[in-house]
Amino acid sequence: MTTIQYSLGGGATIALPADIAVKQLIEQLQRDAHQVIAQPRPQIGEYLPGQGGIYVGDILGNDGVLYGLVTSQEEDIGRAEWGSSGERDLSDWDGLTNTSRLRNECPAAKLASDYEADGHADFYLPARRELIVAQANIPHLFGKESYYWTSTSYGSVHAWFVAFEDGDVGTSLRTSEFRVRPFRRFTH
Repeated sequence: MTTIQYSLGGGATIALPADIAVKQLIEQLQRDAHQVIAQPRPQIGEYLPGQGGIYVGDILGNDGVLYGLVTSQEEDIGRAEWGSSGERDLSDWDGLTNTSRLRNECPAAKLASDYEADGHADFYLPARRELIVAQANIPHLFGKESYYWTSTSYGSVHAWFVAFEDGDVGTSLRTSEFRVRPFRRFTH
């Protein structure tokens, strides 16, 4: 009979018949897999308890990670200018990094990063692709009468915005005053 020996620590060991050990391991893996599968995915457009807002959907970052996006419950938390001119190398998908770089010079980024909900203080001004996910999945939860800033710049004097009335994604002078809607993200 083949046995598998397990160390119990402190010099103690136990030997089990291999067929019993393998059977127990397989049963445990099946229970664990069932628990993972049994957890429901969040529903797009619904409030996520404890996450600070409404589930927008997922975005695959350029870093290869699948992020879940959450936005504040409010249509916006105010209006602000994007900020000063100057060339910036900012991400098209990573609003969190963009906002941390812009916070001190971009009123829209500061407004978004100051937002807190459900104990979360990691909100940010979404990048262009992040806001486009919201435009595709939950446009009815955004105001229609003005544009929303993204944290993605375009050249040295423009930045990207998203319009939820007509689906427009474009650029405007950074001195324009548009809506701000904070986002946060989590990993599944």
